[in-house]
Amino acid sequence: MNKIINGLFKGIEAVIAIFLAVMITLVFANVVLRYLFNKGFAWSEEVARLCFIYLVYLGSIEAAKDNKHLLIDSILIKLPGITQKLVYILIQLIIIYLMYLMTFGSYGLMIQNLHDKWVATQFPIWGVYLSGLFLGISIIIISVINIVRLIFLKAPVSGLITATKEDDPLASAE
Repeated sequence: MNKIINGLFKGIEAVIAIFLAVMITLVFANVVLRYLFNKGFAWSEEVARLCFIYLVYLGSIEAAKDNKHLLIDSILIKLPGITQKLVYILIQLIIIYLMYLMTFGSYGLMIQNLHDKWVATQFPIWGVYLSGLFLGISIIIISVINIVRLIFLKAPVSGLITATKEDDPLASAE
């Protein structure tokens, strides 16, 4: 199971790299074309914007998986054992709630823009909001797994915050 999950995240990393390469290539080519020939690709800005949106959202999923998102842990680490666990669970529940709001907000925007398209590429606008739906669902799953690791697998909070392979009880369960 762990190999499947790791493979899935390696795939996400590959997609991020592809989006980054496409975005850099298109923006650079457009700058050169506009500077040298006073012409550019009208569609390249939309494709680069789409690549950037998905790059950021997929990168956020990667950051959440590795617990590399913004977290000020200086106070959390200094709390006593049970309080530390309760605060960590509260943080994860807040994340789940916020991602719930994002998921349903993105879904609502998808439905609202179901028949709209971007001007140059004719890309459906709901595809942009699909990234928010995907992000919300993914981070909810990651937060639930973090709670399960803390409660049932007895992972220490410090191990969940730093997400090192040695502290990860699922990494040793292979």
